[in-house]
Amino acid sequence: MKSKVFLLAVVLLGLVACDDTTEDIGASVLPEIDKVETTNATYQVISRSVMADSVLANTSNAYLGAIIDPETHAMTQCSYMAQFNIQEDFRFPDKQLMNCDENGRPIIDSCEIRIFMSQYYGDSLSTMKMRIRELDRNKIMEEGCNYYTDFKPQDYLGENPAVDKTIAYAICDLGDNTTQATSTSYRNIRVKLPVEYGRYIVEKYYENPQYFENAYQFIHNVCPGFYFETVGGVGALVCSPVTTLSIYFRYYENNNAERNLVAGYQRMAATEEVIQNTVIDNDIPLSLVNPDNDYTMIKSPAGIYTEVELPVSDIVAGEHYNDTINNATLVFRRYNSESYSLYSLEPPTTLVMLKKAEMYNFFEEGKLPDNINSFYADFSNNAYSFTNIARLIQNMKQTRDNGAGVLPTDTESKRNAKYQAWESANPDWNKVVLMPVKAEYTTVTAYYQTNKVLTRMRNELGLSSVKIEGGLTNAPTMTVVYSNFNNK
Repeated sequence: MKSKVFLLAVVLLGLVACDDTTEDIGASVLPEIDKVETTNATYQVISRSVMADSVLANTSNAYLGAIIDPETHAMTQCSYMAQFNIQEDFRFPDKQLMNCDENGRPIIDSCEIRIFMSQYYGDSLSTMKMRIRELDRNKIMEEGCNYYTDFKPQDYLGENPAVDKTIAYAICDLGDNTTQATSTSYRNIRVKLPVEYGRYIVEKYYENPQYFENAYQFIHNVCPGFYFETVGGVGALVCSPVTTLSIYFRYYENNNAERNLVAGYQRMAATEEVIQNTVIDNDIPLSLVNPDNDYTMIKSPAGIYTEVELPVSDIVAGEHYNDTINNATLVFRRYNSESYSLYSLEPPTTLVMLKKAEMYNFFEEGKLPDNINSFYADFSNNAYSFTNIARLIQNMKQTRDNGAGVLPTDTESKRNAKYQAWESANPDWNKVVLMPVKAEYTTVTAYYQTNKVLTRMRNELGLSSVKIEGGLTNAPTMTVVYSNFNNK
């Protein structure tokens, strides 16, 4: 009995001596030399505003009009060129059923173009003026080419176009109900074309039906498209998701003795399957890109972007050269508008961060952000937050080391000497740009959950403007978190 009591006492003493915390399990069994240490540091990031010469013009929308930003006094004027697509089931009635004149030519009741609007900027009552011309049938805009917003429409216009007319319009034309939106249609601008133009298209169909088999044949043999040019007025700019070309006619329902004459129409539309390019002309005050500003600007369309020089040399200098960069966060906070106007522009919804050297081919190749060399951030909480660009920093470090021929055995002074020579030949090695983009998503449902998946990213051609902290005197800071093995 005594021996059992003694054994129980030993067990109890052992339990009392044990530490009931578990936070050091794992670390306590590692050698001191293998322990991981984490540190953090902050670095200033220098940025500047840069005037954009142009951006890739392909878009699902077209823009038309002219407007002045009430805050920055920058003026933007937009015109566009559009081709028309042919649907697979496109056809006119059989020729013997068409209502024709005494000479056997089809009678066309009317022919028109409608520019539908999904959005507009500015004053809906502003009087605007545009000129509409058919493009040259011998100078076709070809698929597979990259057209930028500064391309020359004159290169695709002939001396005597089949259609050339100028009209005045307003987004909200109180005297014309064709521009009024209803519950089932978009507001639109109507352009009446000569009935001869509609007859030309119909007769082409009967003469050469193969020209209407697809968009390529139609564009190259019948209608190369139109140029819609802003030629007057300031104060309104419209965003058009679709432009249509419609031909109205009458035809007989059948070939019987008693035939009923009914109304018909055929419509072609400018869609993403064919070329639709916006031409942009900006007049931006130089004061907005003054390097002495305590902010930088981002403005669309094709206006101003922000160039950022990442402090890679400082981040990987000295004792941090062999450290692992776990996180690098960079936040650009917005300056609130100093003045209020009903027509003030909204900040861009999304910004993309790209290496400066890739700011063109990213869009030309239809890329998406890969979180290695490109990132994106949505406007939220009055800022654009790039929450972790660590892989970009590591990638830039590796690119410089490889390019400069740095060896693992090099001292820091020797590395710096090699860097100096290489950087002089590669001045943009650590520069990125912030550009406004239009992000397009699709909805995917899996396991009863619905998520948005990014499917396309294009240059933002809508109007937007934002001031963010930056410049030489108000540089934002980047927070970097390092980890390394304790080698002491």
